[in-house]
Amino acid sequence: LIDMDKEIERLEKELDKLQKELDRVDKKLSNENFVNKAPEKIINEEREKQQKYQEKYNGVKNRIEQLKA
Repeated sequence: LIDMDKEIERLEKELDKLQKELDRVDKKLSNENFVNKAPEKIINEEREKQQKYQEKYNGVKNRIEQLKA
């Protein structure tokens, strides 16, 4: 069996890390210098990272909500 409090705590830490990664990618993509100077390939990679982190973030957030319910 899983200790619900510990699992929620672990997921909240993971959520925090994902939020930091999302913030980092968002900041990079909102920087005009980066967007104007970086190769399109790099910009696309950052957008893919942003989407991946957002999906993981949403999944972890949903899991926390399920455990708390």
